[in-house]
Amino acid sequence: MTTKQIEDLQKQTTLNFTATTQVTAVEEFPQDVSVAIVTHNALSYLAATLESLKAAGCPNEQITIVDVASTDGGTDWVESQWSGVRVLRLDFNKGPNPARNLGITSATTPYVLIMDADVMVQANTVFLLRTAMKQDPSIAIASPIVVYANKPDTIQYAGTSLHFMCEAVNPWQGKPVYERGTEPQDIGCASGCTLLISRAAAIRAGLFDNRYFAGKDDGDFTHRIKLAGYRIIEVPTAHVIHNCSPRGTKLFQHQIRNRWHFMLKNYQIRTLLLLAPILLLHELLQITLLTYKGHSIAYLKAILNLIKMLPSLPSDRASVAKFRVRQDHEVLISSPILVREDMLSNSFLCYCKTLYDSLLSNYWKLLRKTILK
Repeated sequence: MTTKQIEDLQKQTTLNFTATTQVTAVEEFPQDVSVAIVTHNALSYLAATLESLKAAGCPNEQITIVDVASTDGGTDWVESQWSGVRVLRLDFNKGPNPARNLGITSATTPYVLIMDADVMVQANTVFLLRTAMKQDPSIAIASPIVVYANKPDTIQYAGTSLHFMCEAVNPWQGKPVYERGTEPQDIGCASGCTLLISRAAAIRAGLFDNRYFAGKDDGDFTHRIKLAGYRIIEVPTAHVIHNCSPRGTKLFQHQIRNRWHFMLKNYQIRTLLLLAPILLLHELLQITLLTYKGHSIAYLKAILNLIKMLPSLPSDRASVAKFRVRQDHEVLISSPILVREDMLSNSFLCYCKTLYDSLLSNYWKLLRKTILK
């Protein structure tokens, strides 16, 4: 991308932010909150992201850019254009989690807003999130509603939870923002694109897993926050605007590997044994679908990479056991699972997915009424 193309995209994303943000009275930016922006070759978005924080009243001195081995000159641009903003650099691209952890551990405030570089906050978003956390000290994470930049009245993430099969549940995706309502609610997990986090709780729960390049990276962290006895609250009046792009199929192997490692690391032995029959069925169906879609090699690579991680499982499980206060059935749910649209390319596959969701729901209900009572 040329310099002019970057400048044009910066202008366009800034204009999009201005057009989608209502002019309201801006509350004072919380002094006990610092901001950590994770960026990788996202120079084209940084201007709008930083302008959104400026509009929210955030002092430059409370902002840290954590750069993940970028080659687009973004950090140099920040240092020349945004005096006071701190820049930290990572030399290798191992995904967003090492950068998120650096942003959290290097913060000097008790609360940290972690956000991706392609996200823009609305004027009072951070204030509303911080206010919600004051209601209860057990709230470790406050999550906004995430909307699409090109469709700011449409939800990308809201009401998210973790299915007992370790798949994402995102019931509001694609629905109008107004349908969500204005009542805060506890949720099971949250998207890492923007989260207000208690620094102490994050450290106690083991931070983000640096081994998760992509896929379950935020779900794993927020799930462990729940296992540690904390609450995650969603504040529907707080919005962020996400310039998201479709995920490529090259991430499949990370997603498959991380899902299995997630379960083996975090699930109780009893849960894994009880789910064994349905997990086997799920895996057979997944292999069949991936092979049909031409991704069987990605599945094989995922399993081989999972095997490499197995020696660390005893210590991983011991680490989770140290802070666990909630049982699996208290934090896992059953609901229609989220599947990429390109994986459900015809009506037959959609029908099969509906039947499968019903089977999973009945299986979970049976466990909850009997063994997991």
